[in-house]
Amino acid sequence: MKTLSHDKLKSLSEWEQGPCVSIYLPRHQAVSEHGEDAIHLRNLLDEAESLLQQRGLGSVETRKFLEVGRQIQNDATFWERGPAQGFCLLLASGLSHQYDLDHQCPKMLSVDDAFYVSPLFYKSFEDDHFHLLAICPKSVRLFHHQKGDISQLELPDNVPTSLEEVSADTQFEESFQQHTTSSNNPGGDNAGIQHGHGLTKEQNEKLLSDYFQLLAKQLEKHLNHDSTPIILVAAEKQQSMFRKHFHSKNLLADRIQTSPDRLGEQELLELALPLVEQFSKESLNKSLQQYKKHLGTARISHQLEEILQAAGEGRVEALFTPLGSELWGNVPNDGELAKTHSQPETGDTALLNYAVRHTYKHGGSPYIIDSRDMPEEQPLLAYFRW
Repeated sequence: MKTLSHDKLKSLSEWEQGPCVSIYLPRHQAVSEHGEDAIHLRNLLDEAESLLQQRGLGSVETRKFLEVGRQIQNDATFWERGPAQGFCLLLASGLSHQYDLDHQCPKMLSVDDAFYVSPLFYKSFEDDHFHLLAICPKSVRLFHHQKGDISQLELPDNVPTSLEEVSADTQFEESFQQHTTSSNNPGGDNAGIQHGHGLTKEQNEKLLSDYFQLLAKQLEKHLNHDSTPIILVAAEKQQSMFRKHFHSKNLLADRIQTSPDRLGEQELLELALPLVEQFSKESLNKSLQQYKKHLGTARISHQLEEILQAAGEGRVEALFTPLGSELWGNVPNDGELAKTHSQPETGDTALLNYAVRHTYKHGGSPYIIDSRDMPEEQPLLAYFRW
């Protein structure tokens, strides 16, 4: 699924060379319903064709304008591919963009002088990339996760991927699953690991502790210049052994205390995802804190007219609006009241989208969020810079 960069979002927000056609379509997940999506797109394109002609485009020009959309509409293989939850199609003269979305966007069509971009900002400020480090005496695995995709990373040769890898002939008790160890380099990184036969329980624990010390040291070197948050998966005692020697500030205090020995990457991911929210929503949470801190002051507003003016002037620091919420009308002049409609009428502009675009154009942060996450029950809220 294609992830939009902030540079791309900014470019789309600033595009004002209309007419611009913006189409959003929620996708059916059942194979038997894929044909319905093509029909919905056809109907939206038919409506867009009519609206473009009302704006003065001829029939030939209109057909060319919507050609990419018609190709997608008639492409059966397009509707059969991928697990996308939603689809976005943006068209302008000589320009087309299409995006798979990982959320169910409301169905909508906009024909205006700018692109309708609000749904593209849904959770765009969430940063859910992290490393998942799964360690046990049998294996060491490092995974990277971003936007729902997880992949195992290759470790450098100096990182021992199991206790057995740096071992020779020490027999562990059953609780350590019969691992062995020795030092290949008496003066090097492995020098602190003991070896021998018939170790006591205390000696076994010392041996394991020394191994995790070596592992922590080498992984810390490897990840030294990486700022990605790290979630550790390990049994309780081994968590303590590793954390005692691993000093990266990126290692999260929250951990998954279980042996990862028999767990595949998807099972590990399912365990990790509940911990992700603490850092993935950091930007949103900070903005919500600032909003609540300034409640009752002139820096907070839910008045549409005031927010539209402030967005155009570059005074909005953070904007909050629920996914799927929109009001249509004309952008009011200073001192005027906005006349709004729940559905677009001839000549109308999507007003909340206007606020989103102009907030982002001027370096502010528009948060398109679930209605339950809104700090107040309003269609639009803003925190001003001054």
